[in-house]
Amino acid sequence: MGGIFKAIVLLAAFLMTNACHRGTSEETSLLLGHCTTRVRTKGPVPRLPDTPSLRLGFGAIVGTLADSGGALPHYPILATIPGGAANSPHATATADSVGGFVFAALPPGHYRLHVHAFAHRPDSTDIDVAAGRVDTVRIMTRLFECVR
Repeated sequence: MGGIFKAIVLLAAFLMTNACHRGTSEETSLLLGHCTTRVRTKGPVPRLPDTPSLRLGFGAIVGTLADSGGALPHYPILATIPGGAANSPHATATADSVGGFVFAALPPGHYRLHVHAFAHRPDSTDIDVAAGRVDTVRIMTRLFECVR
């Protein structure tokens, strides 16, 4: 009986010390849209990449992707034509290690840039691309906030 009693006491102590511990990790909570108190540490300062050389009849976009903590590296940015069909042309670029990205050869027109960085609200911005011109854009995303 001593061994069983000892095992029960250890199990009870373990359960009492872990009673307040959540069963899910911070990342799982964020993916499910739950609140978080995590604050992102300061990242590198966002920096624009070098200006691309333009192709005849095309325009370009250079930009940065960041949040209040600094650059958001390695997230994809999608350029679409607003209101276009599902199979309409689009382009993608990925932010580099300091949050910079380049769309080097876009046909002239109106585009919407979309980004969805982990633990951040999805964001988009509109931009007009003209032939022979390089436009600059800065995308600032926000962390998910707790609203009760």
